[in-house]
Amino acid sequence: MADPTQPRLQEIERERAAMFRGPWIAKMARGELSLGETFWGGFLGMQLILMPLWLVLVAFLPAFVPSVGWATRLAFFVLQAVWTAVVTQAVLRVAPKSYQAGGWRWGAMILSVVILLQVLVLLGMWLTGAL
Repeated sequence: MADPTQPRLQEIERERAAMFRGPWIAKMARGELSLGETFWGGFLGMQLILMPLWLVLVAFLPAFVPSVGWATRLAFFVLQAVWTAVVTQAVLRVAPKSYQAGGWRWGAMILSVVILLQVLVLLGMWLTGAL
């Protein structure tokens, strides 16, 4: 592959700067991004935002204000479940049309559904006291 041109480098820089912001999230949720960006950015990339939020809501805040611990944990885990559902449906929209991805597209769909099921089962177990 040839070296990218200066205009292409600027375009890549603009695309990267838009990631994890409102318009990017909306495009991802509508299934308008590539499979790689949807799967990896949606699941793994957003953890760069969700894990610091986890530290605040699940670890730090309950340590200082114990009476809010259950509510802040519930808020975080519901947010995580909703986000996982959004990413999963986006992957299920994008993957079937991603012919260039070969078998990976089927793996991404299966893995997305497994991740969502895991989040929902764990949330249910936590809410019922089984966890």
